[in-house]
This record gives sequence, C-alpha cells and structure tokens, in this order.
Amino acid sequence: MSLKKTIMDESYWSRIRESFLLDPNEIYFNTGSFGSLPRSVFESMQEVLHHIEKNPTRHRGQQQTEVTNARKTLAAFLNASAEDIAFASNVTMAINMVVLGLDWQSGDEILASDQEYGAIDNCLHLAETRFGIVVKRARIPIPPTGPEEVLDAFEAEFTPKTKLVLCSHITTRTGLINPLDKLVDLAHKHGALIAFDGAHAPGMIPLDLQASGCDFYGGNCHKWLCAPKGTGFLFAKPDVQDRMRHVVASWGYSQEGPSLGDKGELLINGQPFMWGLENWGTRDQACFIAVANAVDFQENIGKDQILARGRQLADHLRQKMSQTGWANLLTPSCEEMSGSISAFELLGFQNTDLYDTYKITVPFGRWEDKDSHWMRVSTHICNGFEQIDILIEALTELRGKN
Repeated sequence: MSLKKTIMDESYWSRIRESFLLDPNEIYFNTGSFGSLPRSVFESMQEVLHHIEKNPTRHRGQQQTEVTNARKTLAAFLNASAEDIAFASNVTMAINMVVLGLDWQSGDEILASDQEYGAIDNCLHLAETRFGIVVKRARIPIPPTGPEEVLDAFEAEFTPKTKLVLCSHITTRTGLINPLDKLVDLAHKHGALIAFDGAHAPGMIPLDLQASGCDFYGGNCHKWLCAPKGTGFLFAKPDVQDRMRHVVASWGYSQEGPSLGDKGELLINGQPFMWGLENWGTRDQACFIAVANAVDFQENIGKDQILARGRQLADHLRQKMSQTGWANLLTPSCEEMSGSISAFELLGFQNTDLYDTYKITVPFGRWEDKDSHWMRVSTHICNGFEQIDILIEALTELRGKN
C-alpha cells in the first residue's frame, strides 16, 4: 500500500481506528500520556495471561523464551541488537538505571535541557543530593526556530566537568523533536556520554539507534507504539555497558561480577549484561511478550506512513487553531523538529471542562505563572480529521461560556 494512497484514503484509516479499543462515543487525544491498545495486542496479552495462570510455575521457562523473542522483535524495530536492550517498565525507570547506575565523583556535571519531564528532574535531583554532582540546564527557546538554537543552548553550558548529557528526544510539553544525531556529535566532541529520554519517539517516528551513535536511549512502548501499560526499554551501546552498575540487585546480579563472552561481549550469569540489569525480581511478563504484537501491528502499516499520517493530522489541527485568534503554537513549525504532538498556549479561557461536557480527553490546564492555558494534542493513527474539527468547535464553545 503506497504512502500516497494511505494518506488520501480515509476509509483505510477509519479501519485502522476501528482496530483500537477506544470508546467510539469519546475522542482521545492523549496518546502522549498513554496509548490505547489495538484489539489484537490486547487479545494476545490475554492469551498469554490465561496460559500463565494455568500453571504459573511450570510455564515460567516458556515465558522467558517469549520475552526474549519479543525483545528481538523490538530491537529490529529500533535497529539495535537485542543483547543491548533491557526491558523496563517505563522510560523513567530506564533513565534512573543510567543516572543512578553510573559512577560519579563530587563536582561532576550532568547537562540537561530545561524542558525535561518532571520525573526525570526528580531523578536528577536525587543524583545531585546523593552523589554531590551538579546539574546544569541548556535553556531552549519555546519554540526554537531551528536545530541550531538547540545546539547553541547546549554548547554554551559545557565545561570540562560535563560527564553526561541528558535530553528528551521529543519533549513532553511541546513536542519539540531535538536533533538527536547532532547532539550525539556535540556531546562526544566534549568527551561526554549522552542519554536520551525517548518517551515519545517509538511508534511516532522511525528510530535507528545503532546509526544514531547515542550511548543510552530509554523509551516507552505504552505511548505511541500502543503496547501494554508498563512497557519500556533501555538501550546501551556495548562499549559503555561496563560503566553501569545495578540499581536493583536481584537474580540478574552476580557477586563475581560481569565476564566477557567469546566475542568480547559483556555477560552476567552467562547472559547479556543488559538482561541482568532489567531483572528486578518477579513481574508481569505478558505485557512484555505483547510488545512484539504491538510492533507487528505498526510494521504492517509502516513507520513512514504512521509518521506522515500523524503530521498530516497535526497540520490540519495547527491550521485550524491558527485561525481562531486565541491559540499560539508552542511546537516548532519546521518539519524536522515537529511530529504528532501539537502544543498551544490558549488565551481567554476560564473553564477547562472538556471531558465532562464534550467527552474529549486532552491535557488542558492553566499554565504556571501565566494568565493563559496550555493544551497538548496527540494526533495518532487512532484519530481522524472530524475529531479535530469537533475539538476546535468544543474549545470555541467553551471559551464563549467564560
């Protein structure tokens, strides 16, 4: 199926939308927080759960095999080696595994942007208080006019003490897509490692982790990839894995320490080192097994088609919003820095009752320290043009009631 056909053929996308479990009487614009499961992914997870509960003990070995297979499917989707990926419950857990798992000296610096997710800010604060490190911030304009403004903001804050750069690949507040490859080059030029918070990238934009050269990349599967809740991953390049320490010591830990395999790969207890880092004891395995089904669902549509569809819907939304006179776009306009998240500053609103009155789910609330409101709209393959038009009609009516 060609890209042109799928973009133009609304009946095709209507069938895709019907594949999801979303309530047809509601409108859902919050994939940026939680993706909805396609019916096939939900049913695959149910099948695994049903099989597990027949005998949770005897079926555990089979579960591990299926988790390994799911990891391989996810790795292929990300263009990475399965041995370099640890499953995690979410990207916050993944970034904690990096920040709290590296060795630090008092006075070492982490350089992050000023637009990181709140839970990651908490992780950085814990590292400051626990290890005596310093967290510096690159101040990125909202919105930046191009990648150079992002790079200049980071360049200005490097010092000889900068050991790690931490940056959202796609920011949660405005949907800014940061220039991953160029930030990798910049960090490495200064002798620093670099880690990305990829909460929003998998399933929204194509990823090639090996080609990117990044040292660490944490991602969520339960947002744009529409996998079960509580599924994510951490990727680490082979040559930096020996710098990491266990954040939780369970059965993936070895008192003798890591060893080297025949090809020089880092192992622990005879398995890839990253698989040991993810072992935090007993947890649900069905959700991770179902990640493979979520990948298959999107692969059948096509990464480029999903990206183009999300941007097509986002362009429609932004055009309509620009005509209102009371909405300022906070997301960059240039295509390379913008995907399927559109954030707006809304003027003249007092009421934010979109769900109770209109059954529309979208993050919408007062903007701190401003006499205005903020709204973030996620346009994914489960959405359509008519839903966007209904949202704008609802906002117009809501504003008129103030």
